[in-house]
Amino acid sequence: MVPSFQRSEEELARADDLLRGTLGDPRRRVLLRGGTVLTMDTAIGDLARGDVLIEGATIAAVEPDLSQVATDGGAVVVPAEGMVVMPGMHDVHRHCWQTQFRRLMTGCELSTYQDVLLRKLGPLYRPDDMYTGTLAAGLGALDSGITTLQDFSHNARSQEHSDRAIDALRDAGIRTVHASGPPLSGKWDEQWPEDLRRLRQRIGSHEPLLSLRSALLGSDEVGGSFYTLRPESIAYARSLGLGMTVDAAFGPAAAANIELLGRAGLLGPDVTLLHCNAFTDEAWRVIADSGAQVGLCPTSDTQLGIFDATPPADKAKQFGVRPGLCVDVECALGTDMFAQMQAIYTTQRMLTYRRRYYNEADAGVPIDLRTVLEMATVNGSQANGLSAEVGTLASGMQADVVLIDVESAETLPLNNALGAAVIGASSKDVDTVFVAGELRKWRGQLIDFDLATLRVAVHESRDDLLARAGFVLDVSSGNLTRSEEI
Repeated sequence: MVPSFQRSEEELARADDLLRGTLGDPRRRVLLRGGTVLTMDTAIGDLARGDVLIEGATIAAVEPDLSQVATDGGAVVVPAEGMVVMPGMHDVHRHCWQTQFRRLMTGCELSTYQDVLLRKLGPLYRPDDMYTGTLAAGLGALDSGITTLQDFSHNARSQEHSDRAIDALRDAGIRTVHASGPPLSGKWDEQWPEDLRRLRQRIGSHEPLLSLRSALLGSDEVGGSFYTLRPESIAYARSLGLGMTVDAAFGPAAAANIELLGRAGLLGPDVTLLHCNAFTDEAWRVIADSGAQVGLCPTSDTQLGIFDATPPADKAKQFGVRPGLCVDVECALGTDMFAQMQAIYTTQRMLTYRRRYYNEADAGVPIDLRTVLEMATVNGSQANGLSAEVGTLASGMQADVVLIDVESAETLPLNNALGAAVIGASSKDVDTVFVAGELRKWRGQLIDFDLATLRVAVHESRDDLLARAGFVLDVSSGNLTRSEEI
């Protein structure tokens, strides 16, 4: 007899045939049966053993037992024993166009990243390079259980550059918020911000997996005033019905700008601020009062040395702000949300215990697992402007669902579902991914995905960009040298 926490090969084979045979069927019903369900919905709660019914693109029911559905013959039954079933995770910002250079800049500081990626390589990108990097980012996110990705595309050198990035997001099949912004250096067509109007029409309301935002910066220090969150850029985005995502919202200059905008009543829930480290209490106060959203960047702040290098989870908590999480730059950091959850969990607890050891009056309390998983799911959906559609498992929500294997050699036995999802799991434990009810990953493998073709495209794009920039790469160390120096 097969133990209850294992899925039989016969059950999986039957589900495999039915799932593949009904791909693209808008009326398909899928029953995820017998998993441990973390709904992230406060009204429903968690289920030690539960069922999730997907009908078409939406969740129809989440209950402890949907036996009737399992036996009526109208649904594909996917055995979920030994799985944590949870909402797909949300990345609140990632510069997807840079993915050809994954881990090239590991160990560098922010200034080096800006010099190499933004000033030397970014200006050389052709539209097809935008497509290749963005596609690799989208597929990597799906593979790691991220079902919604905010693409902060700040290399829009022409309309075609933007169009090819959007083509890649469509082809990846991931839910995406495309935040369009101009490059920070080099020649470009200067079509932005006017091109936001065209992009809004191109994406349109008929594409449920794609939406558009304006990509801005927190102060004039990084990109110049035309690219900064300011009254004019806010008014323009709102005239188009677009939200705004604000990168480089860190340090004194950005904090002063946020304070000024907050006092003028110009911030709101349609503004998402990224990083927010080294902010004043007054900046946090206007963020909280305005309902503006926040995305924390746990690994980029610490590894790139951004201002005080501390992701401000405690400040967010102090002012009642519920932040999401971001991967930011794969050229320097990891690909998945598990690393972000583990980083914020570890650093916040470390700082709390340090303050407690030194008897500081405001030591606070250590962050808990549920708070961290909320950051990666429901809070992220709010920061991406999609909380009415995704972020929780509840009837009527879009069926963005992830199954994590918690009975592998590395994760068994399941003692704490939150601990397994936040601390114990990694991308390789992501067994199944649905986006709007469509299967994107099954039994540990992305489906309808040509890795060989992508691999060739990524290598060719990377090598061509490096050659045209005059760089020679030593892949054993990641060292870049100028070709004339060899």
